[in-house]
Amino acid sequence: MEVMQLVGIAIISTTLCLVIKKDRPEMANFIAIITGIVILLSVISKLNFIIESVQNLADKANIPTMYISLIIKLIGIAYIMEFAIQLCKDCGEGNIASKLEFGGKIIVMTMSFPILLSIVEMILNIMP
Repeated sequence: MEVMQLVGIAIISTTLCLVIKKDRPEMANFIAIITGIVILLSVISKLNFIIESVQNLADKANIPTMYISLIIKLIGIAYIMEFAIQLCKDCGEGNIASKLEFGGKIIVMTMSFPILLSIVEMILNIMP
């Protein structure tokens, strides 16, 4: 989907939510969630080009594939977590959103630990 289509979907859904929210707030939340999922699914396909480009660049720079795939996964997790957090907030569930944010940070920290260990190991190998 192009930018204008995404903006159009967002404007139509927002207007619909505003009209429906007075009488059926649960339906407005449902429309907002579905709209968010449609937008997310429509832009995920665009990420394939970026992932392939980063992997090609890493191959040229002789960076181990493990690190590149881990970094791509971490970025993906961060985006998915942010999306889910915003959905929770849109539905008025700020408490759940804050717990989800904390959980996401722990997941990112534990997944990035091998990179940190590798950096420390490289520094120790450089030092006499």
